[in-house]
Amino acid sequence: MPDFKLMANLFYNHSPLTPMKKLVIAFLLIALVTRLYMLDDRPMDHDESIHGYLSYILMKDHSYSYDPAYHGPFLYFATAGVFSVLGDSKFTARLVPVVFSIIGIFFALRFERFYKNSYLFAAILLFSPSILYYSRYLRNDVIVLASFIAVVYSYFSYRQTGRARYIYIASIFAAVMVTAKENGYLYLGTILSFIFFRKLHDRDYGVSMSTLKHLLVSFLIAFFMFSFLYTSAFSDMDGLKRATINSFAHWFEMHERNDHWKPIYYYSKMILEYEFLPLGMVLAGIPEFVRRVKGKELTEIELFAFYWLATAFLIYHVLSHKVPWLLVHLVAPMAFFGSLYAGYLTRKPARFVFVSLLLITAGVAGYLAYVDSTNTDHDLIYIQAQRDVEKLADRIIEYNGSVLVFVPGNDYWPLPWYLRHHSTAFSSKYYDGYDVVVTSKDQVEFVKEKGYVLDGVYTLRPGHDLYWLHKA
Repeated sequence: MPDFKLMANLFYNHSPLTPMKKLVIAFLLIALVTRLYMLDDRPMDHDESIHGYLSYILMKDHSYSYDPAYHGPFLYFATAGVFSVLGDSKFTARLVPVVFSIIGIFFALRFERFYKNSYLFAAILLFSPSILYYSRYLRNDVIVLASFIAVVYSYFSYRQTGRARYIYIASIFAAVMVTAKENGYLYLGTILSFIFFRKLHDRDYGVSMSTLKHLLVSFLIAFFMFSFLYTSAFSDMDGLKRATINSFAHWFEMHERNDHWKPIYYYSKMILEYEFLPLGMVLAGIPEFVRRVKGKELTEIELFAFYWLATAFLIYHVLSHKVPWLLVHLVAPMAFFGSLYAGYLTRKPARFVFVSLLLITAGVAGYLAYVDSTNTDHDLIYIQAQRDVEKLADRIIEYNGSVLVFVPGNDYWPLPWYLRHHSTAFSSKYYDGYDVVVTSKDQVEFVKEKGYVLDGVYTLRPGHDLYWLHKA
């Protein structure tokens, strides 16, 4: 959860608005507009529809069981909560990632207390093509990323002030991370290992009784959140085993099976295509970083920035499971590291280049998010459902007879999401007695032999069409 006291002070105190407060308000308003504009225009994707449908079932039937293949429970419980208040729709289904995207930008701006160029970090989170696209997408990655930024901010705030509230904020967001998606454990490992190495280097092994008490209480809070969500409000205690042992086993198996395998340069290519601005910031900042290393001038936050960048690039390039939405976990550490060493922006030519690249980046992000959001020719867009799926769903809803969606392997998503309020039969096997059968290409001739006539073709996603056949 965000630091509501800080946010309240920001918006409701009576002191004059400082330039930084004006900047924060401007950034948050831009974030709100860019995340909500045309939010329900793009069709629900395959994974989005599953996440949305499971959230709908949780809201409707109070039924949920954690399965590692569909990632952590936080997204489902949070989205089900949104559905129960605002109703279930494409727009409301995507609100949780939107909210966390804005939370991430807010905490990025709060780093101003540690270094003056934090607004550059926030600007990348605001206009990055990958972060903008997947901030408007019913997935877990932006939730995990924003929560990690909040954890890091809380850690350094505690180091600076010693205030216990930052321990509690960090523990809550850490719990969100590991209940949202399995790579939350990777983030948790990143911050904990950094703290361990820092203490080892400083020979700082002591913990005060007061700090120990706060750590213990915060751990209990985090463990309660973890247990509550993974056991579905303590109704499925085996969920704890699936959340730990089974979860790691599942994703190790996926790695061994080369599930969604991509070559090691996959993300490098995408960075050059879409995220050239944070890459340029990293490259421009390296000379200053090296100089400060040689002069033994590095601060703790600089060490962490490098550590986060190095571990993220190592982990995500080594893992065989590579998909476009994971790119956000590389963009953020690049932006964080690069913004620390942006002193070169005091020079007018450097400012001109930066602003130009930022405008180009924002243009690319806007084009992908609002104009060409279903075009899978873009490397950033992955097996996206096409607009035909909504036409097909509307036709099924408007049809007065009985309809069987018969697709071997149950490869008919996102249709169940669109037809969640409509009585439609879905099956991987054929059954007689229906007025209309909707099926895949390899089953068309089989269905025709049963006395049906082809009457429409709809592209579910590129390379996968569904065929409407009615009884002759």
